Amino acid sequence: MKIRRFTGVDMRDALRQVRNALGADAVILETAHSASGVEISAAVDAASGPAEAAVSPEWTTARSSPTDTAEGPCVIIGGTGRSGALATVSEMEQMRTEMRSIRSLLEAQLGRLIWDDQSRQTPEIAGLLRNFSQLGLDADIARKLAERSAITHPSGGWTAVLRTLVEELPVADRDPVSDGGRYAVIGPTGVGKTTTIAKLAARAALQYGPDSVGLVTTDTFRVAAREQLDTYGQIIGIPVSHASDAQSLSEALDALKDRRLTLIDTAGLSQRDPRLPEQLARLGGTRSGITTLLALPANAHAGAMQEIVDAFRTAGPAACILTKTDEATSLGGALSVLIRSQLALAYVANGQRVPEDIHLMRNRQSWLAKMAVELMRRENRVIDTDEMAGRFTEVATHAYA
Repeated sequence: MKIRRFTGVDMRDALRQVRNALGADAVILETAHSASGVEISAAVDAASGPAEAAVSPEWTTARSSPTDTAEGPCVIIGGTGRSGALATVSEMEQMRTEMRSIRSLLEAQLGRLIWDDQSRQTPEIAGLLRNFSQLGLDADIARKLAERSAITHPSGGWTAVLRTLVEELPVADRDPVSDGGRYAVIGPTGVGKTTTIAKLAARAALQYGPDSVGLVTTDTFRVAAREQLDTYGQIIGIPVSHASDAQSLSEALDALKDRRLTLIDTAGLSQRDPRLPEQLARLGGTRSGITTLLALPANAHAGAMQEIVDAFRTAGPAACILTKTDEATSLGGALSVLIRSQLALAYVANGQRVPEDIHLMRNRQSWLAKMAVELMRRENRVIDTDEMAGRFTEVATHAYA
């Protein structure tokens, strides 16, 4: 093992020197602040480090030996002029495991040091990052909004957070119920598509009369899926047409061409289901001016929501309906996905009541932002320094770049 000391103008500069000289397997032994910047003592195992980081020439790299022991094959570590030392492969692996464990601990400490350094240099951004993180936003979106907010709203605090969310959240400028047209609600199974369609249909029926609304279901995959929409249709007073393929869908839409608003319920297929492209192609094959709306469950993990958006993007959704917000513990994941994907938000659904629990989002961004804050406070979410360091510092294999 070779130990070297590096001095950089800041932590990132010193870490880059460590990686360039000793490689990604280097272990940080000590850090300290000095008048010239940051000093780091680092070591590297000769067997895993780059050529320039290897120990002195008289020590050769480990080479295999035909000698075996009861504990397993041996490795001879030694060189010219020195007596070799025997170590079993299992002992060497144990040493490497211990080294990796020590490195993980030191990387966590380094992360805290880097975060503390960033907090001292840009306290305003650090405070904003913490606030956005408490809302549950993904790290990349939190950083983007924090840097933008520091410029546009230098006063900082929660006021800046709310204003930035309102400005960055994409919202649809159309209301399908008022504007009319043909809309297909798409999305994976269990996101509330059928209930959402019933809410929109009921609102339109109350505003323009049941005869102005058409309902079509294309869900032939789920058991009793058609019956669910049929039941809603009977309650609202709107007959439901059934379509099993592109041709029957075109015929159903032709029969409803005089309706002010036609809503199409689609099959609930997982974003990973191989039948999904066929289902989406069926909508496009009608050439009947169908606009798609993506139902996105707010109670899902951010990664799952992003996967849903990516999978259904081929259908070209014009906007999104955020469902199940009443079941979510945080809206940060949903907000992150919408901002990252720039998918306009048309409605928010927050319950099972038809038609009360659906809300048009046009000019209501602040309402959703406040809802996100209320959820955060209800869950009493607190982020400590270690978590902030893990989210916003690049240590180990990520940070030396």
